[in-house]
Amino acid sequence: MKPYRPLAVLALFLSVMILPFGRLQAADSWAAWRWTSFASLGEAIGLPHITTTAVVRARDGTMWIGTRGGLTRYDGQRVRTFKQRQADPHSLPDNYVRSLMALPGGGVLIGTNVGGLARYDPQRDAFIRLKPTHGAIGARIFSFTPDGAGGAYIGSDGGVHHYIARLDRVDPMTDSAIPSPDGRPQGAFAVFRDGDGTLWAGSDHGLLRRAPGTRPFTHVPLGAHKPSGDVWSILRDRRGRLWVGTGSDGVFLSENGDPRHFVQLPTLTSDAPLIGHRTIRAFVEDRLGRIWIATDGMGIVLLDPARGFAASGLRHDMGNPLALAGDTVRALAMDDGGGIWAATELGASRTQGPGGGVLRIGSAMHDPRLSLADDNVRGVLVDRRQQIWLGFSNGSVDRLDRAAGQVRHLALAGHHAGQDIKALLESSDGSILIGARGVVAIDPRTLATHDLAIPELGDLPVISLAETKRDLLIGTYKGLYKRDRATGRVTVYRHDPADPRSLPNNEVINILPRPDGQVLVATPGGIGQFDPRSGRFVCYANRANDPYSLPQDYVGSMVPDGRRLWVGTYGGVALGRTTRDGWKFRAIGEAQGLAGDNVASLTPDARRRLWTASAGGISVIDPTSLHVLEMSQRDGMPMRAFNQRAAATMNDGSLLFGSPEGLMVLQPDLLLERRDRSDTAQLIVSQADINGRLLAIDSVARDPVVHLDRQGRTLRLGFSLTDYAAPEEIRYRYRLEGFDADWMTVPAGTPATAIYTNLPSGDYWLTLSAHVPGLAARTVTRQVRITVDPQWYETWPARIGLSLLLLVSISGAFWLVTAVIRRRADVLEAIVAERTSALRVANAQLDRLASTDPLTGLANRRTLMNEMEQAAERACRSGGGFAFALLDLDHFKRINDEHGHSVGDAVLVEVARRIQGAVRAKDCVARYGGEEIAILFPDTGLEIATAIVERLRRQIAESPVMAEHGPVPVTMSAGVAHWRAGNIAGDLMRRADEALYRAKRGGRDRVEQARDLERADG
Repeated sequence: MKPYRPLAVLALFLSVMILPFGRLQAADSWAAWRWTSFASLGEAIGLPHITTTAVVRARDGTMWIGTRGGLTRYDGQRVRTFKQRQADPHSLPDNYVRSLMALPGGGVLIGTNVGGLARYDPQRDAFIRLKPTHGAIGARIFSFTPDGAGGAYIGSDGGVHHYIARLDRVDPMTDSAIPSPDGRPQGAFAVFRDGDGTLWAGSDHGLLRRAPGTRPFTHVPLGAHKPSGDVWSILRDRRGRLWVGTGSDGVFLSENGDPRHFVQLPTLTSDAPLIGHRTIRAFVEDRLGRIWIATDGMGIVLLDPARGFAASGLRHDMGNPLALAGDTVRALAMDDGGGIWAATELGASRTQGPGGGVLRIGSAMHDPRLSLADDNVRGVLVDRRQQIWLGFSNGSVDRLDRAAGQVRHLALAGHHAGQDIKALLESSDGSILIGARGVVAIDPRTLATHDLAIPELGDLPVISLAETKRDLLIGTYKGLYKRDRATGRVTVYRHDPADPRSLPNNEVINILPRPDGQVLVATPGGIGQFDPRSGRFVCYANRANDPYSLPQDYVGSMVPDGRRLWVGTYGGVALGRTTRDGWKFRAIGEAQGLAGDNVASLTPDARRRLWTASAGGISVIDPTSLHVLEMSQRDGMPMRAFNQRAAATMNDGSLLFGSPEGLMVLQPDLLLERRDRSDTAQLIVSQADINGRLLAIDSVARDPVVHLDRQGRTLRLGFSLTDYAAPEEIRYRYRLEGFDADWMTVPAGTPATAIYTNLPSGDYWLTLSAHVPGLAARTVTRQVRITVDPQWYETWPARIGLSLLLLVSISGAFWLVTAVIRRRADVLEAIVAERTSALRVANAQLDRLASTDPLTGLANRRTLMNEMEQAAERACRSGGGFAFALLDLDHFKRINDEHGHSVGDAVLVEVARRIQGAVRAKDCVARYGGEEIAILFPDTGLEIATAIVERLRRQIAESPVMAEHGPVPVTMSAGVAHWRAGNIAGDLMRRADEALYRAKRGGRDRVEQARDLERADG
């Protein structure tokens, strides 16, 4: 640790380390189990090089990632890569990108390794190379900082320079050069501008400062005995603290922003384990005020000033796919959702934005003392001391102590070994009862165990336990056992098919004693209301014609709510109310928004909201309105499978759910408060082209306008919501008002693109929509104006001219008729017939242009949708069906890359010709988009359609397409789906698309049938 002022450090520790840390420990008892997970982005999204070197959020919310092999723009769905092209002066000047900065007016500044400085101009879709008015800026551009006027200060190996945005030029700032000990100007690794205009710079010889209104930089000592040292990163946080990262001396901090008083925290010195003498490359402050510190080889150091500057290391772990991608972190950035991005040597990583509320505890935590004995949590219990007891499928029991920050393991021995532990109960005497093969009692203080002597039970597996004032109730697969605690007498209750007042089913899944002395028993045959005095049951099950009966017989969880009862079944959740005639139930299922009808467990939170775990995930039900919200991956949902009845609620409101993947902890208030936060994600037009030519468009313009001239026949608009939490969950659709009868839904997993061909002339509004699922579900819309120029024959002058010509012809004919009536009458009739025929031909041509694809001559997507609606109407009337196939040329991009786009177009045209010629006259062949071709088979079954497509596949694979340079082998993959009553076009197309995806994933050059969506019950 470097020497520093003792009084300053003492004050720092007393004021910001001890007191806040104590407050946090009281507030967050799960702190020891929290860990930061990352999503890695590398080859999966198509980065041009695995080593990433820079990252920045642009004005439109897209993320720009610099690598050693080019520059990438990522919008959550699609990647666009920019590379240096020697013959193009407007291409990227160097593929090795060192630094990036988004300009507030649009565009991005790019600093390269040997190519100097460039500005990306989104209006021109070009890179403008920037050079100083005189002198040299240097080859390596290390850093940028905004200048407060739309431009930037630049740190390079040539010193500090100023990019003036309004002049689009670089000022070399020679009169403000950074002096070195030998008097010569030196380079700057880091630059940072304060809000008051103070400019900071980091160099080989330490930290420098230039006050507003002054010219030269002056050295600022970082410690009493170390006036200089290489400085690589600088940040002033929202609290006014100044952070300085060095090349080999760790991190320095000026707590009050005074440049005369720098100190070092013990965790951030050069020899601290988290720093390890590595270069500090970057800082970023997140929305919670935490400081993320990028190191050159030790990953990321996460520092939380609110927790007394508590520091933790985030490192790469080859065995953990959710760890940081690499330990050499060159840059950090924050996106619209508060997520932190890191550029590492093994790809880019992103972590979710702050918010918390969800964590997973498993068998492989970062600290073995915090790890569970197994991941498959089958039973959960919270005792009166708020100790957490967990039962596992391997016959072990854990006690999780949050106050001590540790987990104790207990493996049951003897005939209990390996038995599923589903039932846990805190007895009235304080012991913990465990259902194994029989019942085991655990002393919670010593963890000593002994078997309860219940000879009648033998070694039956115990799956549920409950206790009344008099009895211990034991549920097994062979009935309900009642043991009198005073006498030890055991009574067994079993199902009797001849007795409707017996136990509904011998498998006793759950037992719930009621305040009135009655006991509710959950079984696969419904609920039995048990009267311990009479030994009789009143049974409640599903009755087909009774809307107030249970929605399904299989009952697992039961949660009391005053006079109401929440019940989890395999048919959804049932809300029960007592009446004079017994229990009446109201069903809440998938139709009401529940994540899944197969309900595994229920538990209430402190505000009486009911949280349900099912095969589809986690849902929460409002107890008053019964409104349902569903969790999604963006809410931090770490798992999808949950175990039966493995749920509990703690006094602090924490909810526990057992899963085959560990223990999930939810903090409802933290989780739900996200709904009140403003979200800055933008719905942008991220890519546009007309006739295949890229169109420069301002992606965040308030009212963007796309203009199609007479030659612009095919328009493609790619759009995306800049929300990176779980972009695969966002669902997109679009609608062109005045043209589309309904919304066009984008299939899941497909980049959102609106495609239109041969639009009639006029003005249109294209509405784009993105639906974000989750507890804070929302729909974001945006409109784009599209103007289409008329063809020459659609213009008013042309129409007036044609009308005048027709009028003159008729007038002349009429004048001539007065002289030669009969002969001119024949001429007039001929002229009218000729004009009428010409108009019919023109109208036919317009109809053909509006319904066909200009390249292949196939029907376009609009025609396909019309044909599909007609086929569906015919099928509904006749009771028949039809099939739909989606075909995609394999490796079509490779054909374009290797042979050129002209050959690619020729291949597509030839394949379209072959398909059109090989199908039946009644079949509709259409270009679906890009290299995808769709075929509609009216009045055709799935097997016949599949056979036709398979024959097409073989014919195309066996006959290469002849191009000017020789034969081009072509194969295709296809997915075939069949229409069923009740389907909509979007469902049919999605199922065909999913089948096509399986064909692609299965090796290509194959045909797959869509899978039937109907699932067997149970």
